[in-house]
Amino acid sequence: MPGSLRGNSQMSTFRPSWSPSPSAVVAYGVAILSVTAALAAALLLDKFLQTMPYVSLLLCALMFVTWFGGLGPGVLATVLAALYFIFFLVDSTGAFGIAAKDIPRVALFVITSLFVVSLSAAQRRNSQELARVNEALMAQNAKRKRVEAYLDEAQTLSRTGSFGWKLGGDYVFWSREARRILEIDRDDRPTIEQLMQRVHPDDHPVLQAEVDRAARGERDYDYELRWLAADGATRHLRIRARRIRFGSGEEEIVGAVMDVSEARRAEEALQAAQAALAHASRVSTLGEMGASIAHEVNQPLAGIVTNGEAGLRWLDRKQPELGEVRRAMERMIRDARRAGEVVQRLRALAAKAPPKRLLIDLNEVIGESIALLQREIHDHRVVLKTDLASGLPPVLADRVELQQVIINLMVNGMQAMEPLTDRPRSLCVRSCGDADQALVAVQDSGVGLEPQAAARLFTPFFTTRDGGMGMGLSICRSIVESHGGRIWASSNEGPGATFRFALPLPAEGSP
Repeated sequence: MPGSLRGNSQMSTFRPSWSPSPSAVVAYGVAILSVTAALAAALLLDKFLQTMPYVSLLLCALMFVTWFGGLGPGVLATVLAALYFIFFLVDSTGAFGIAAKDIPRVALFVITSLFVVSLSAAQRRNSQELARVNEALMAQNAKRKRVEAYLDEAQTLSRTGSFGWKLGGDYVFWSREARRILEIDRDDRPTIEQLMQRVHPDDHPVLQAEVDRAARGERDYDYELRWLAADGATRHLRIRARRIRFGSGEEEIVGAVMDVSEARRAEEALQAAQAALAHASRVSTLGEMGASIAHEVNQPLAGIVTNGEAGLRWLDRKQPELGEVRRAMERMIRDARRAGEVVQRLRALAAKAPPKRLLIDLNEVIGESIALLQREIHDHRVVLKTDLASGLPPVLADRVELQQVIINLMVNGMQAMEPLTDRPRSLCVRSCGDADQALVAVQDSGVGLEPQAAARLFTPFFTTRDGGMGMGLSICRSIVESHGGRIWASSNEGPGATFRFALPLPAEGSP
C-alpha cells in the first residue's frame, strides 16, 4: 500500500519540466501582475512611441497566464484585461462607461481573449497529457525491457530457447538462448533450407515430416532430432511448438527448443547400468539354476550315448540292422539339437549384449523359460500349469530380457511355496491379450503378500527372503518399464499371490 500510494501521488502531482506547477495563490497573483504589466508596457510604448500595442500585449499576457496557471487564472486575466481595455482604451473619461459604438469593439476583444485563453488552456492540457503518456510509454518500455531480460535469463538457466515462424515465409525469429543453442549469430537469419543442413542426415526425414505437418495445418508439434554443432559434436534437441492465429488472420508457429543432450547421455548411462545389473542378475540366476542346467544338458547327452551304444550293437550283428541304426542316429541328432538349443538359451542369458527388440511370440518366450526351469520345478515339487491364449499378437521386445522377467517371477513363486506342507505347490502361468496390450500372469499358492510389504516389492534391495539381494523384482520392473509396460502384484482370493506384467502391442504400420 505505501508504494502504491507513493506512485499515485507522483502521478497526480506530475507536470512537464517546462510547465510550472504553481499554487493557486501564485497562479492568480501572476494573472493580475501579468495583465497589469502588459497594460503598463502598452501605456509606456504608446506614450513614447505612439504605437498603441494594447491588444497585442494584453493577448500575450493572457496566453502566458493560461500557460502558467491554467484555465482559472486565464479567465481571471481575461476579466481583468477586459476591464483595463474598457477603462483605459475605450472610455478615456474615467467614468467607466461604454458608448454604443464601442460595444462591438469591446465584445470582439472579450471574444478574442476567451478564444485565446481556451486555446492556450487546451494546449496546456494536451501538453501535460502528452507528457504523461510519454512517461507511461517510457515506463512500459522499461518494464518490457526488464521482462525481456528476465525471460532471457530464465531461458539461459533452463536451457530453453524460443522461436516464432511466420507461415508462408522463410524468416524465423530466434530468442537469444535459441541462437546460442543453435549457434546462430545475432545478425544471421538462416532459412529453413540452411537449418536443414545442420540437422543430422538420419533425422532429415523427421524434420521434413514436421514441416509437412505444418503445411497441412496441424496444431501441435513435439519431436526430437540431432543437431550437428560447429565443433563436430552431436547434440540432442527437443522441439515443442504450437500453431496460433492472430486477430489479423495471420498464422504463426511458436515454440521452444531445448538442448536435452545431457539428459540423453544420462539416460544412456542409466540404460547401460541397468543392462549391466540385469546381466549380473541373469548370471546369478544361472548360478542358482546349476542343477537345472546340468539336468537339461545331461539328459540329451545321456540319450546320445544310449542311442550310440544301441546303434553299435545293431551294427555288430551278423546281419546289421541298418534300419535300427538309422533310427538310433536320428534320435542322436534329435538329442544333440536339443542339447544345442539348451546351450544357446544359456549363452543368450549369460551374454552381455545390448537389447535387441524384435516382434516375438510371447507364448514362445514363456515356453523357453519353462524349459530352462524344468529341473527347478521338479526339485521344488511344484505342479506347473499353463493357460496360454492362442493367437496372441506379437510384442516388440527383447527375447532374453523377457525370459529373465518370466524366470524371475516363476522362481519367486516357487520360493514363496517352499514352506508349504499342508497343500499342493501349484504354479500357473497364463497369457492373454486385447487390442492394446498383452498380459502375462504368474500365480502361486504360497504364503501370499503382507500388506506392508506389497508396496515395496519392486523397490531395489527390498526382500522378504533370508539371503536375498532384493534386486530381482526391481530389475523386472526396469525391464518391463523400458518396454513401455507395467508390472504389479496382488494377493489371491485364496492362498498365494499373482504377479502380472503387461506390454503394449505395436501400432499398426509401425516398422
